[in-house]
Amino acid sequence: MTSEYLSSSVEISGGTVQGFIQENHGTVTQNFIYQVSELLSSPATSTELPLTQTEYRQRKVLLGKVKEYWIEGVLNNLLQTQATIELSLEKRLDAVERPFTPFDAIAEESRQILPAGTSATEFFQSIGEGRTLLILGEPGAGKTITLLKLTQNLIASAEENLSRLIPVVLNLSSWGNKKQTIAEWLIEELYSKYQVSKSLGKKAIEQQQLLLLLDGLDEVNADLREACVQAINQFMQEHGQTEMVVTSRIADYESLSNRLQLLGAIFIRSLTPEQIESYLESAGEQLKAVKTLLKEDTVLQELAKSPLTLSVMTLAYQGKNVEELRQIGALQERRQNLFEAYIKRMFQQERIGKSSQYNPPYQHQQTTLWLNWLAQRMSQASQTIFLIEQMQPTWLQSWLHKIVYKIGSSLFFVFSSLLFSVILALFFSGLTYPFLFLSKYPIKFSEILKMGLLKGLNQGIIIGGVYGLYILLSNGEIQLIESLQWSWKEAKKSLPRGIILSLLIGIIIGLVFGVSYELIVSQVGDIVALPKSVPMPSLMAGLYGGLLHGVSAGIIYCLSQGFKGAKIEAKTFPNQGIWESAKSAVFLGLIGSVITAIVSALFALVFTVIIALQQNIVANLIGALIGGGVYGLFLGLIFGGITACIQHFTLRIILYFNNSITWNYAHFLDYAADRIFLQKVGGSYIFIHRMLMEHFASNLGTYSKSQKTVR
Repeated sequence: MTSEYLSSSVEISGGTVQGFIQENHGTVTQNFIYQVSELLSSPATSTELPLTQTEYRQRKVLLGKVKEYWIEGVLNNLLQTQATIELSLEKRLDAVERPFTPFDAIAEESRQILPAGTSATEFFQSIGEGRTLLILGEPGAGKTITLLKLTQNLIASAEENLSRLIPVVLNLSSWGNKKQTIAEWLIEELYSKYQVSKSLGKKAIEQQQLLLLLDGLDEVNADLREACVQAINQFMQEHGQTEMVVTSRIADYESLSNRLQLLGAIFIRSLTPEQIESYLESAGEQLKAVKTLLKEDTVLQELAKSPLTLSVMTLAYQGKNVEELRQIGALQERRQNLFEAYIKRMFQQERIGKSSQYNPPYQHQQTTLWLNWLAQRMSQASQTIFLIEQMQPTWLQSWLHKIVYKIGSSLFFVFSSLLFSVILALFFSGLTYPFLFLSKYPIKFSEILKMGLLKGLNQGIIIGGVYGLYILLSNGEIQLIESLQWSWKEAKKSLPRGIILSLLIGIIIGLVFGVSYELIVSQVGDIVALPKSVPMPSLMAGLYGGLLHGVSAGIIYCLSQGFKGAKIEAKTFPNQGIWESAKSAVFLGLIGSVITAIVSALFALVFTVIIALQQNIVANLIGALIGGGVYGLFLGLIFGGITACIQHFTLRIILYFNNSITWNYAHFLDYAADRIFLQKVGGSYIFIHRMLMEHFASNLGTYSKSQKTVR
């Protein structure tokens, strides 16, 4: 706590308020008034309530993920590779909009260098209940490290008492990709980054159970930053007890016309010449040339003021002599050269301790090109956190590649539908053949196989054609379905859409059935294996097919929407979203197969009794079970997430043959993390710093020229 504040305790209705009175003006601060009003409205704080066993486990899992991803996965690695210098902080209350700021406040008094050794955690704690803070700094000043050190302390506090607010680190760069409020964006981010179900995430936000640590306001698309500030302010007005920390580059923030409505703000000051000299002295003779050149090179002096670039210097310039480092150039050119030297040094370190015959898993030039491509796509998508499963067709640059993606996804779906329909129909035919001995009119095994083959082709053409066309006409966005747990609420909400879907599919497939009846199915009886002697008009075939497929599609759609996860998965790994979508698809496919087989059998029974005068009921039921089982399996797969898997697979193939990525992409990203270009955060990846990502992304020509020549 700084000397500017005098702490005092005020007893109100049995509660204790930590009020802060400004020494200069004797004016009660906004925080004091806020706490008084909160205590008057409710006698107890809501941040430490008794937890159920389920809530305790959910909080523990989420807290463990934040710790694993950001402290063990990012902060600890950053502290090993970046200069560990005590940063100087400056209070910047004029950077935020505080409604209770005194009218006679002087701008200079809103800025104050905090005492040496004051940490961001101490300043944040001094704000009191309802803490909100803005952290500003120049590029590479240490904003993210400061945020993560604060996170580390908040995690330690929450571990002592899990009923306290759970700190969650999120990156603002993804805000604005959709027209969302901050609350809606938070729900999506918690779901995609921490595998928190949307229902549970919504509850945590509404009940203000999270302490939000939002990194990179400056990483939001420049056209959307003003809107982002307004959205954050709107969120805080609606969720007044939510505690929050936001970071931003100072130049990008000061260029905005709006200001964040937060209680505090600090600015991370640049390193002083004394701090730089002390750090280089501790590094020994390896950086002697850097120390010598710093005395005469003003450009190098400017670069060294940033903890990041000073750290890069120590890694890239070890053992270099003065002449090697003496270069003429502007600041931007010198920074470019510095990062190139860093990249070269990281590749050189790979061979340390290896034999002369060692071959790296990836060529250095190819690694650089793939990182160029990744950085460019992430920059264009305003992303700083990369998940393999979140690659979208918008990452394809050529219009031809986008067309190939759409047609390829559709054709892949059509052919796979045909193949699996035939295989499954033949399987069901063989499985159900023994039951034909119960039939009044036994059918030969060859006829059953023929019926299964034609039913499989018929189902494959219908399913593949209808849903392949749907994929072709859609926007191509890959939507994952990762976790399943039944929710009656979600199932009821999906009922109107299920009815509409049922009608649409019923009409479309009914028409297809009516037309295809004479061409395909009549060769072995009718659609439900009725005897050839029994007439069944095309209209009746269409009615039967439309009702069966429409009702089945509606049921399975509502079923799939009802399976909305209300849990937090404990583990994450690269591309987990695709694997989870595949598992969800198989699960719903099996359920759909059983349900549709039963529905199909009931329809067949009714139509057989009404139309066929109860002839060959067993054979008819078997035919219905075959077709229904196959169709239900595919419906479950489609609504369960197999479409996302097909689209993702198609996208990966195109990117691979375009030499934008390697086939085993997770292995390559892990390799880049070993080289300290990236950092692994759970199942996702980030560049070690935005400045390095910007360096890779700036090499636009390098990637495009070499793309076709290097494999």
